[in-house]
Amino acid sequence: MSRAGWALVAIAVLSIAPLIYMARVSLGVGSSLPIAPSDWWTGGLTLDHYRALVSGSGIGRFAINSLIVTGIAVPLQILLSAAAGHALARSRFAGKGVTLGLATAFLILPRQVTLVPLYLLFAKLGLLDTYAGLILPHLADPFGVLFMAHYYQTLSPELEEAARTDGLSPRAIFWRIVLPLSGPGLAVVGVNGFLTTWNSFLHPLVLTTSESMRTLPVGLALFAQAEHSVDWGALLAGSTLATAPVLLAFLLFQRQIVEGLLQGSGR
Repeated sequence: MSRAGWALVAIAVLSIAPLIYMARVSLGVGSSLPIAPSDWWTGGLTLDHYRALVSGSGIGRFAINSLIVTGIAVPLQILLSAAAGHALARSRFAGKGVTLGLATAFLILPRQVTLVPLYLLFAKLGLLDTYAGLILPHLADPFGVLFMAHYYQTLSPELEEAARTDGLSPRAIFWRIVLPLSGPGLAVVGVNGFLTTWNSFLHPLVLTTSESMRTLPVGLALFAQAEHSVDWGALLAGSTLATAPVLLAFLLFQRQIVEGLLQGSGR
């Protein structure tokens, strides 16, 4: 193996080391949790922390909330990003340059800046502590719109022009021609949207008031704020459960993600 290959292996090991340590601590026995790597093999393995987490806390409710929010927000985000990106790539309309500029500006702008006006707006609309209030902030994704716009610019418009000549409506062209050709790009937008929505912390923390509406990242953060001590085994068991869907998404769509990134970069 070349030096570059060994360097990539070393970087990969360093990247996954915290995840391995997190999973090992979550499987520790009692309070004898591994602190040093030498302790990894001497202690026993048990699922007690996972059982205690599921039975003695509201982590199940938090996970359901995260699944509901992510399961609704991500497909809508993918669809809206594809529609807006296709319009920016193919259509000519007044204010197109302004729209691209605003999308780029919102991509650069930290989301924390919009938190206060978003809270005030949702309070006026009665959307605080609701699923709608948790879902709506994730529907407009500047990255997804700009990425899909550039992705469609790399695709030949000949099929769309032929379909238009055959009399298909713009809606039919989008659903029957454009979307089936957008798999790799949609995978990139979907995984990015899933990662952002699933791991979102600040917005769910501010936009919810009841414990029953907390999402998994917020629930884990509150779980860590014990009065006297922190049950690290249970906390890292919850963190392992929260990390697993993200890793699964990358494993399932890694080929589409690479293809989408390469095609979206104009290669």
